[in-house]
Amino acid sequence: MSKNNKPEKEIKLLRLTSGEEIIAEISHSSHTISVYDAIIMIPAGEGKIGIMPWMPYTKAKDGLKLKKEDVMFIIDPIQDLIDQFKSARSGIVTPPRGVLHS
Repeated sequence: MSKNNKPEKEIKLLRLTSGEEIIAEISHSSHTISVYDAIIMIPAGEGKIGIMPWMPYTKAKDGLKLKKEDVMFIIDPIQDLIDQFKSARSGIVTPPRGVLHS
């Protein structure tokens, strides 16, 4: 818990029992997992992954509680996926790592 008694949020990848894979900031309680600003990952062919807001027609962005039994697993995403998640939420596009050329 943080200083103000709110649960700490972590960026994680979740596989739901429905088969959906989402990346979100999450916090845990005894029976639920709260997800915030979730993005769903969609296979885009040729080994690529597309991302889009999860349930964009709702207020789920502000937080949604999932029952723990509806989540198959939670895992740390790779850094590139975390960067894409942060970029999608902020609207700021970060350049790929490496040397910048002018």
